[in-house]
Amino acid sequence: MSTIRKTARSLFVLALLATGLSVATPANASTAINQTPCGNRGDLLHVWGHISGRPLIEGPNGPFEVCYANGGDAQLGNHAWIDQVSTGNNDILMHDANGDNVLLFRLNFRTYSQAKHITFIKII
Repeated sequence: MSTIRKTARSLFVLALLATGLSVATPANASTAINQTPCGNRGDLLHVWGHISGRPLIEGPNGPFEVCYANGGDAQLGNHAWIDQVSTGNNDILMHDANGDNVLLFRLNFRTYSQAKHITFIKII
């Protein structure tokens, strides 16, 4: 067999392997989370908190209320403090600014006497 044919065949096999791996590897779901209006729904991840310590140029300090649906990560930033959270029908992982991870299971409602400094929340 000629060298050109061997090289072509090797490249073809390599291309097939690369295609197979890209099809078999699932896409990253971390971008699937959606912010959604809260309304009266109990199935959503519902977060109450406040923004503290932001430079005035970025906007005012104060309370916020936000809801999320679907799996993935929600970045809250470095100045978010969580006062209450309702997991709805979601298992969630909250990442504290000090490096701790807080796992809460579905159908859970928490009120924190001292707000948690959460930088992002992941719906698992």
